[in-house]
Amino acid sequence: MSAMPPHPQMNYASWGARVGGSLLNGLSSALFSLPAMVSFYTGPREYRVWVIDGKRELVEWPTAQGWAIIIALNLIGTMVFLFLYCRAVGKTGQFWGHRAASVRIVNAADGSAIGAGKALGRYFAHILDVIPCFLGFLWPLWDQKRQTFADKIVGTVSVRV
Repeated sequence: MSAMPPHPQMNYASWGARVGGSLLNGLSSALFSLPAMVSFYTGPREYRVWVIDGKRELVEWPTAQGWAIIIALNLIGTMVFLFLYCRAVGKTGQFWGHRAASVRIVNAADGSAIGAGKALGRYFAHILDVIPCFLGFLWPLWDQKRQTFADKIVGTVSVRV
């Protein structure tokens, strides 16, 4: 019988480092929406009459084509962000915010890279961290492995690098 390899000793990332990395990742994701935001103000426009505070006002607003451009640019930006995020986290365990906060996302069982599919699953599993009054994001404060609900679901941990 062969002996089981010892469980890897991991230096789990602090809650503050995780929050910092997540905030920086969120800010970086906004960069991918920037073209859509710019097109809201620069795309095709029309004038409409709206009632604001009981007064009729003439308001400049995007046309149907303008909205189509805004939505298309936002969808493209979101897909590019998700592709780059999942590829980076899946391969190296770090996206821009993680790197700045010295945090790496790894497989909880052996500390290996998690792959793009698991990174995408983890990204969307964070929805479950939000549902019970953001409790999942606070869970690392008292969890032994400092995992969020999303980490527990996909089998990942955040470690310091």
